[in-house]
Order: sequence, then C-alpha cells, then structure tokens
Amino acid sequence: MSELNQMEIFYFVATWKNFSKAALDLGVSKGYVSTQITALEKSLGVKLLYRTTRHLSLTEEGVNFLESCNKIIREKQSAISFIKDSKIEPSGHLKISAPPSMCNTFLAELMPQFQKKYPKISLTVDSSSTVKNLEQHGIDIALRITSTPDENYIARVITTFRFVVCATQKYFKKHSMPKNPDDLIHHNCLIYAADPTQNRWPFQVDGKTQIITVNGNLISENNSIVKSALLADQGITRLPQYVLSNELKNESVIALFTENMSIEMPLYAIYVGGINIPAKIHWFISFLKENNHFAF
Repeated sequence: MSELNQMEIFYFVATWKNFSKAALDLGVSKGYVSTQITALEKSLGVKLLYRTTRHLSLTEEGVNFLESCNKIIREKQSAISFIKDSKIEPSGHLKISAPPSMCNTFLAELMPQFQKKYPKISLTVDSSSTVKNLEQHGIDIALRITSTPDENYIARVITTFRFVVCATQKYFKKHSMPKNPDDLIHHNCLIYAADPTQNRWPFQVDGKTQIITVNGNLISENNSIVKSALLADQGITRLPQYVLSNELKNESVIALFTENMSIEMPLYAIYVGGINIPAKIHWFISFLKENNHFAF
C-alpha cells in the first residue's frame, strides 16, 4: 500500500481515536487498519500512537504528523470533489470576502461576467480589509494577499502580481523624476496604508532588498483615495498593479524603477476544506484563474 493511503488510514484513526470506528469509516477490517498503521510506523521509523486495550492517544511525533496528514487529506478530497463537480451545473448562494482594493477594481468587472455565465449562482460580496473567520461569518471563499495562507484552510493560488511605484506625467513636469529609489525621500509620497510595508517601500537592488522610508501628506487604507490623489498629480505612490491596470496601459501614469520591483505577491482563494466541496466554489476559482489576465 502507498504511504498516501497509509496516511489516510492514520488520519481516520487519529481523528476517531479508535481503530474500529476508523475501520468502519474506511470500509475495511480493524485488523487491516492495525496492520497498515504498524507498517507506516515502521516506514517512518517513529511511533505515532500509544495503544492499550482501552485507550489510544498520539505521540508527539503523531501530533505533528497528523497536522501534515490533515492538510494532504483535505487537498485530496478537494481535488476529487472538483473532478466530480466538473459536469454539474453550479447553483446556490456564494459569499465572497475580498479587500476593497479588489472589489473596487477587477472584481467589479468580473462579477457581472461570472453571474452571466452561471445564472443559478447568487452572490454576496463582503468588501473588507479585515481577515475574518470563514466559518463564523459564513464565508465560502476569501480572496487574500499573503505569503503564508492559513493552514487550517484550503488555499489556491489565483495569480501573482507586483506593486507599482508611479506618478503622473503632470507631476513630473513640476518635479524632477527620481533617478534611483533613494531620491524618493525628496518627493511627496502618497501612502497606501493597507500595504503591509506602509511607508517603508522595498526595492530589489543588486540582488538585495533595500528599504526606503518615504513620507508625504496623505496616508489612507482606501486605495481609491490614494489613487485619486495620484491622478490629481499630488505625488508618487505605491499601489498593487491591478489597481492601476488601465492607467498603466494608457500611460496616464509612469511606472518607476520597474527593474527594482521584481517581488511578486500571490493572490489566494481560501476556503474551508471537507469531503464534499460545493461545485460553486470550484467554478468560481476556475473562473477567476481564466479571466484575471486583464488586471494582472
């Protein structure tokens, strides 16, 4: 038997804390479960379970191994659900949580397209910068920008993007264009406070990260406010590229130091794992992956 199948058996045994219940769940004999757990422990070279005639508990190694198994089993269940649901027309209600920067930009354009393609799915879009507990708030999918997604959920990468440091052409008619990142300290910088870097802007210079601390007359967590000040020729800002996709294409803003902005941030779709993932979740994720090219 493969180690993946043995991990699944261990997952059920550890969850139930009982060989008989795990065997019943898996549709196999208790003896078979016991044999596979012994084989797994031998293969790993560690003891995963403390076993007596009346009690079963996890060793320290077993606790750590269960965390890894839990994630792998959820991924497997999610993949199986996706294949099964691929021939089912999605329906039902879908609650999505996303930061305002996304809701005000590419999601605003994509949502009508999604509902046109899947008319039997109704949507609730929660626009919030607050990271919320999915189960407590009844959220089906959360879109999050992070390099460390919560391991308690399933996380799928939708795309990656970069931040852009830029200003308008009119701004540079009044102020000299900075030749290198250090020159930013002499400019009015518009701070997007929802960006974890705040006013400490990172640049890749000679293979190393250089942090430039900037200052200015505007700080806001609202990307629309920062963008409006940018387009009013008020200063230089650092925003996600998807916020400025149209302005970058029509060259109404000028991107600076593009060779020093190589750090890519992943955009994740995060949802609760389980044996049966609703088709509406799989189709929404697939739709985002297929239709985000215009913004990134």
